[in-house]
Amino acid sequence: MLKIAAFFLCFFVHFAQAQSNISWAPNKPVRFIIPQVAGGGADAIGRTIAQALSDKVGQPVIVDNRPGTNGGVGAELLMRSPADGHHLMLVFTSMMAINPAVYERLTYDPLKDLRPLGSVCAVPLVMIASAKVPANNLGELIAALKNNPTSVFGASSGNGSFSHMMIEIINRRAGVNMTHIPFKGEGPAVQHVLSGQDSIIYVGTPAIILSQVQSGRLKALGVTTSNRMNQIPNIPTLSEGGLSDFNESFWYGIAAIPGVPKNILDAYNEAIFDMSKSDSLQTSLGKMGCDAMPLNANDFTDKVRNDINKYSAIAKAVKMKVD
Repeated sequence: MLKIAAFFLCFFVHFAQAQSNISWAPNKPVRFIIPQVAGGGADAIGRTIAQALSDKVGQPVIVDNRPGTNGGVGAELLMRSPADGHHLMLVFTSMMAINPAVYERLTYDPLKDLRPLGSVCAVPLVMIASAKVPANNLGELIAALKNNPTSVFGASSGNGSFSHMMIEIINRRAGVNMTHIPFKGEGPAVQHVLSGQDSIIYVGTPAIILSQVQSGRLKALGVTTSNRMNQIPNIPTLSEGGLSDFNESFWYGIAAIPGVPKNILDAYNEAIFDMSKSDSLQTSLGKMGCDAMPLNANDFTDKVRNDINKYSAIAKAVKMKVD
């Protein structure tokens, strides 16, 4: 009898440990690093995701904005944080796939120093133009640039940013040489286009652009995805405008660091995947121009790896490097 009792005791202890390994949940507030400035498109999307994650895990998710080097400052901060599951970060295309392609010296490796937990959404980009741009669509823009390469400038949110990459891709695909002008963030770039001081375009996320386009304060020349946006259905895609098969979007997800125990990573993977499929979150993100893109940790990691390879090839072809 004692042997039988001991067997069942060991069985139930092992079963309880196995159950605890898949039922982890944070027991104190979670620090959520958003490696972009407060008030920009990434911040608005990140805060919406943070609130949904808080509702999912039952703990406050506290946003900590840490801008710099296209997400590099935030990545370094996360890498120095305790690997206890209470420190996460919003990650996005530029810091995970563009930085490795364009930075000569990157202080982190997105697939070695970070652990993707899942993606949440993808954002079509919108090409906006100041009132001085002598074009109302992509075809007219390309014609103007071919006639006079300095007739229109291309703004970005910074050297090596995704918006910078879009300028280089458009130049290459359209056979033009639009001069790139970097700004310190998306907000300043959009404000400069709005000011009408220069003949300048910007290709950016719709979170802080949509309302200006819908009100008529900004003119939009095209959308970067293969389908038009529901919020601005009258704006054609860049593919419709002459750049065939043009299909680029800016995605967002969540990452931890590799040192976090596997049971915690697994719990977050499941929670983030479920959260990302929820109608309430996608409705909120949809108002900012986002499309649902729920990927689990493995599929998201594959997406990051494939995009690194894609953008590295483009950066090499156009000699796009940041010291």
